Amino acid sequence: MRRIRSRNKKARLGVATVELAIVLPVFIVLVFGSIEICQRLQVKQSALIAAYEACRVATRQISDTETVRSHAETLLTQQNVRGASVSIGYQKRSADPDDDFQNGLDDIETGDEIRIRIDVPWGSNTISNYVIGDQGGTFRVQAFMLRE
Repeated sequence: MRRIRSRNKKARLGVATVELAIVLPVFIVLVFGSIEICQRLQVKQSALIAAYEACRVATRQISDTETVRSHAETLLTQQNVRGASVSIGYQKRSADPDDDFQNGLDDIETGDEIRIRIDVPWGSNTISNYVIGDQGGTFRVQAFMLRE
């Protein structure tokens, strides 16, 4: 009787070890993948908030391009978003919607559409680049408002 019990116990330990060897890597990938995706969502939301707030500053009559750019970059720095590039442009009310936007806020008039674009690289804004592995990729967020 004793020999049978000890043999079953060793067999069960072997099965548990094999199960752990199969399940543990999958579990680790799921945990770190979830962390990475949540961090990417946080970085994207931080960039979107910076674009929106910069757009609010740009709608004022006394705002110029450098003030708006400085405000957006300050907000990005406060949120630990690194390597972002801010582009500021507008489109005239009377312009064809397919026309390209003008860079900067020079010659902007009341009612013109202001567009703030922020391009952020993924690689410099994530904890680990190994889970998803797109170090070279970027994403773009935009905010639009009309000049007051």
